[in-house]
Amino acid sequence: MYIMRYYVIRIQVDFEKPREMPPLPSSGKQWRSIGYFQTFYCTEKSTEKAKLLVRDFFRKNEVNPDACKFRFEHSVWLRGITRRKQLSVISHELTEEMFEKGDQIGIWFIGEKEYYVSEADYAASMYEEMQNKDLDL
Repeated sequence: MYIMRYYVIRIQVDFEKPREMPPLPSSGKQWRSIGYFQTFYCTEKSTEKAKLLVRDFFRKNEVNPDACKFRFEHSVWLRGITRRKQLSVISHELTEEMFEKGDQIGIWFIGEKEYYVSEADYAASMYEEMQNKDLDL
């Protein structure tokens, strides 16, 4: 008997060098990211095979995969998922059509990249924001 399982795989990618990102809509300022998290939902027979799917996707789609440190943050086997609403954490992005692909082998949902900055860049931006507020008084 061929048993398929749903897996949630979350990866963390650290860039070798910070990357310039598009300006933020709120401030219009450029910013630098040092990496990102990304979540994948896939159907496979084992955790190892699910992780291989995600690693292959990363290698094919990352701009410069050799200049990144890649790691699996976590992987979870989802048992008994019968309705999209059970995946409420991402249901705002996950359509019914995507969920219906869940019985196919492979990746059937890719979450958006969640970029993060270094502590030093964050502290500098907070300091700059405080300085600007002081000037406005």
